Amino acid sequence: MTKLKKLLEVLPDKEIYGDIDCNINKLEYDSRKIEKDDLFFAMSGFEQDGHEYIISAIQKGAIACILEKKGDYPLKAQIKVKDSRESLALISALYYNCPSSKLKVIGVTGTNGKTTITYMLKAIWEKDAEKTGLIGTVAYYVGDKKIPAVNTTPESLDLQRMFCEMLKQKVSSVAMEVSSHSLVLNRVKMVDFDVAVFTNLNPEHLDFHKDMRSYKEAKGILFQNLKEDSYAVINLDDPEWEYFYNVSKGVRLTYSLKNKEADFYVKTCSQTGSGFKLELVTPVGDLDIDLKVLGDVNIYNALAAVASAFVTGTSLSKIKTGLESFSGVPGRLEQVDLGQNFKLIIDYAHTPFAFENLLRTVRKMTKGKIIFLFGCGGDRDRTKREIMGRIASNLADFVILTTDNPRSEDPKGIIEEILKGVSERSKVEIILDRK
Repeated sequence: MTKLKKLLEVLPDKEIYGDIDCNINKLEYDSRKIEKDDLFFAMSGFEQDGHEYIISAIQKGAIACILEKKGDYPLKAQIKVKDSRESLALISALYYNCPSSKLKVIGVTGTNGKTTITYMLKAIWEKDAEKTGLIGTVAYYVGDKKIPAVNTTPESLDLQRMFCEMLKQKVSSVAMEVSSHSLVLNRVKMVDFDVAVFTNLNPEHLDFHKDMRSYKEAKGILFQNLKEDSYAVINLDDPEWEYFYNVSKGVRLTYSLKNKEADFYVKTCSQTGSGFKLELVTPVGDLDIDLKVLGDVNIYNALAAVASAFVTGTSLSKIKTGLESFSGVPGRLEQVDLGQNFKLIIDYAHTPFAFENLLRTVRKMTKGKIIFLFGCGGDRDRTKREIMGRIASNLADFVILTTDNPRSEDPKGIIEEILKGVSERSKVEIILDRK
């Protein structure tokens, strides 16, 4: 049990109504999980408003509520704030005793590459006999325990709870994807990052951010909030690198495939049947790596992982061993072999930039034709659909358009928008039923 009065000390601006000299059982923002004497956070959402569930939370036993709109509720205390999400982040960190400050945390942001980099770091650390945590799109890992992922970056309360559990499980290092949504919505506020990685910036989530400047500035929050002794690891080959370099606090390091001015860069590279033989230059000497994953983008991902592991104290020899054991991420250039006489590849690409990279990579892997099957999700950025249709029809030999989680939209309408970009309609077949 924790005193509500103590928890509220971290909130800079608040209006208190009622008695805050009471004990809190636990924190919740989901009214369905409320138990007796819990503190409920009513958060204004994009589809649902948590204030509509305050009565339900009270009926389940909530004793107090953090809210943005005061009401006539039978609660011991109401605490009115400007931003319930920010309050959730501040109070959650205090409630769990700031667990991320006792962990080595690397946050990876950018449009593409986040998942692969975090899995590469996991492979490096585990080869170094470290117990690791991973938070991202595919799954969450707390040591050996795998948890299904709900969001790329969980809500702040879930995040702090997970960090706390990681400490109990003797986890020492955590690699996590940091989405632009999570930065704007204060999910990672109060997370003590040792390293922040910027991969690249391409049009994505413009339904949420509205324009590229807002999207870029959202990503920049991660670097602006670093401590002075933290590290910013930045892709020097991305056109927006300078913005992230300039807004970053802490020690700034760069990586590149092309620029020898970078702190980490590729000296030589040759393709093998299963990946690449790389000679990388680092601040303390060269590093040879036999990388067993395909695609030029994975050279960038490897550079980011090498730099991040290095600045957090992993030796080059252990980085080499870990990266050479890495064989890929589920759903990222994942090859399926059931004895068929053609290559079958599954990939998560869902942006124009990722589409182009994927198709150019696959073209190098086959002397035959590329049959490309994809769809676009509903209720998400519609501006990229036509562009993706154009890229697919230009770079693949044949395209199958199908359904990809249409949500509230008509699947036929989504496909019509994709077709606007198709240059050769004869190359396209529509099969709505994906199964």
